[in-house]
Amino acid sequence: MSLRRRFSILAILAAPALLPAQQSQGPVYKPPKLPPPQGFRVYIVPDMEGMGSAVLGPEVGGGRLPDWTAYGDYWEKYRSLLTQEVNAAITGARRSGARDFVVNEGHGANRFGSTLPWELDSTAILIRGWPKPIVMSTAVDETVGTMFFTGAHANAGSPGVMSHNYAFDDFTVNGKKLNEVSINALIAGEMGVSVSLVAGDDQLVAETKEMLGNGVIGVVVKQALSRSAAITYSPAMVRRMLTDSAAVAVRREMAGDFKPLTLAKPYQVAFTLRSTFPAAVVQGVDGMGFAGLEKTGERSYRLTANDAKQIGYLLDAIEGVVIR
Repeated sequence: MSLRRRFSILAILAAPALLPAQQSQGPVYKPPKLPPPQGFRVYIVPDMEGMGSAVLGPEVGGGRLPDWTAYGDYWEKYRSLLTQEVNAAITGARRSGARDFVVNEGHGANRFGSTLPWELDSTAILIRGWPKPIVMSTAVDETVGTMFFTGAHANAGSPGVMSHNYAFDDFTVNGKKLNEVSINALIAGEMGVSVSLVAGDDQLVAETKEMLGNGVIGVVVKQALSRSAAITYSPAMVRRMLTDSAAVAVRREMAGDFKPLTLAKPYQVAFTLRSTFPAAVVQGVDGMGFAGLEKTGERSYRLTANDAKQIGYLLDAIEGVVIR
């Protein structure tokens, strides 16, 4: 593929077109399409809170504009470490035969622009920026062979490092608690795509293994001591673990060892907005006019969804209220 054509594809993916939205539906996107794969395709979602060494908000851009510019470690160090972790996973996946890589920014700080494009493996397609459809699962389709989540964090209410779940204190589907990884695993699962690798602290790995129930490979890059402290490994050791584990994940995925996450339809979605959000956020969600969304309490809501993409578009609408 020519360099000019690759840049054209990146531009299309990084800024999916918004079509005029109907008030009752929230954002409506022109469905993005990935280019045909060049071989076995790995879709990687890097977040930051769960990456090796990171324990504090400023290290992952946890401030508000324009204050982020004061956090030199985020701009100069941790974004590079994030990109190196993704590259390590790509190296391992390639070792076992993967030949096509899509990286979708999963970290909302800096408007989903934390991965350093100039440091990223040159074979990878990068999806970045905001707004984009279905946040962490943009353009996932049947061409994806497997999904990896690096730098992932534990669920809201967990003692994991910087634990949270999008904008929620609680999020369930059919009564089953889901974290960010498993929400996206459900969306991908409808297309037959399974999650084979997840990396983060010990709390994240343990809960995700239970939620997915498919033997997903967990890479523990640090041991949580609290929401802002951990026993950490050197970045070089973390990269070695990611490379070795990614190689195993792709080999086992090709052998059919992992099952996609599926739940019974229609999906009964229930969630509670974070208690720390100001009233303006609650009012914004109340005013979204998202089709089928019902308010059940001061900050709680429910939705019956016929397919998982509806859940993804709900996330888009709520993130649109939160990310300003």
